[in-house]
Amino acid sequence: MNDRPSAQVEFTPFAWHEPGTVLSLLAQSYAPYLALDPLAAAAWPGDWATYDREVFQYPDTVGACGFCTCLDGQAIGFASWDPRGHPDYGLIGHNCILPAYQGRGYGKMQIGRVLDILRARRFRLARETTGDNPFFEPAQRMYLACGFQEVGRRPIDPRVTLQMIDYEFKLDSGLR
Repeated sequence: MNDRPSAQVEFTPFAWHEPGTVLSLLAQSYAPYLALDPLAAAAWPGDWATYDREVFQYPDTVGACGFCTCLDGQAIGFASWDPRGHPDYGLIGHNCILPAYQGRGYGKMQIGRVLDILRARRFRLARETTGDNPFFEPAQRMYLACGFQEVGRRPIDPRVTLQMIDYEFKLDSGLR
């Protein structure tokens, strides 16, 4: 297995994958965190199942706002966005890279691709949120490395104790 991203990385539409793919990627990627946070473990998997169902049930709306990141034809992660803030901002939504592939630049490539899509669609700003727990420190470092700026912290979900960090990226600068 290569330690660096290579030409075998593809970003493929959700529709090219089986229902359950997004749920599986999320469940595998967040399993270490869910083992530590019983409230999140009780709440998030149901939300993820709903999201997975919607991605495949509505391929022209929800399903059109994301992609799977594949290495040699295998889904190793995915990213999504919510375009409803157009033209002011696009909200980067669920995204993850499987643990076995983390730390190799795939997440940064994936976020770079989302930023390119938002730029092409003439959004002015990208927004992203991640947790302030140590589990999320690699994601925090990645967003900062991609050029995002922290703009605030807040609770996100009354069902869990996790606080969230909000980031913004001006789409007329940064990653290309």
